[in-house]
Amino acid sequence: MKTRINKHISFLLCEHNCVIIPKFGGFVANYESASIDKRTNLIYAPKKIVAFNKSLQNNDGLLVNEIAKCEGLTFKQAEKELTQYVTNLKESLDLHKKFFIDKVGTLLNTSDEIILFIQSKSSNHLLDSFGLSTLQYSPIERKTAKELFEDKIKNIEKKHLPSNKKPWLKVAAILIPIIMISALGVGNIEKLQTTYANLSPFSYKKTKTIENVISPSLSSFDIKSPTNDIKGAVMSFYETKDNIISPVSIELDGHFVIAGAFSYKENAKKMIATLQGAGFSNSKIVNQNNSGLYRVCYDGFTDPSDAIVALRKIKRTNPSAWLLSLN
Repeated sequence: MKTRINKHISFLLCEHNCVIIPKFGGFVANYESASIDKRTNLIYAPKKIVAFNKSLQNNDGLLVNEIAKCEGLTFKQAEKELTQYVTNLKESLDLHKKFFIDKVGTLLNTSDEIILFIQSKSSNHLLDSFGLSTLQYSPIERKTAKELFEDKIKNIEKKHLPSNKKPWLKVAAILIPIIMISALGVGNIEKLQTTYANLSPFSYKKTKTIENVISPSLSSFDIKSPTNDIKGAVMSFYETKDNIISPVSIELDGHFVIAGAFSYKENAKKMIATLQGAGFSNSKIVNQNNSGLYRVCYDGFTDPSDAIVALRKIKRTNPSAWLLSLN
């Protein structure tokens, strides 16, 4: 009967925004619109956010009527079954400090006797989102500052370098002095060298070689810029980080306060460096999920109560932190 009552609670949360378990507490659901997680590049469908309120203990008859109708019981019999369910629920919280409700979430009993609720991510109780799943989109790629700088340099070169519209004029200007040297003989070479220097349209004082005149090469232009060695500086930075940080994926059971999930391991390493710099020396990568994302945790705990206490403290500065239980 325990399993069937769990299913009735989950079903009623799809139809209603409040389901009360008499003499224990109630689940309250609120609408949350679709959202985008820019860190993991994930798009989440609209859903119901379910919270637990211990103050809602009066029997409104909703859950009892659902049990009686589906199980073929009278109202009194269904009420008796629900009373036994609540007794077992409280005993489980006292002994094991947690109670799992299938497709709804997990109730946790902390050391200060406060009941916390962690909603299950396996189901969406919003009927309008039926059939919609979480999507992962490709990140938008943008050019780096170095690439933009190089593009500007290329555009400047195209605008200001002279075009060779009449190359035959240059060839003729070079060949005429050579023919004159051949015709007049070797004895007048020194005079002709002076004449050649005056006739050459490519030099104003003295021409060293004909090859340099015919085909000036753009490779001789060396543009000095602080952006030339950006790639080397960045690679050096990350190599240094890699030498300092060596996160190890763990396969152990436990409870972990998750700071974020990343598609690339390099981004996960950078998050670990940030957390370790903030004093979380036990920060590490906790396996990969089914989507291949690297999950980075603040710390890991074997006792779920310690994990809940740590999560409450961390949420003061990072509201998006969440609890991962591997067991």
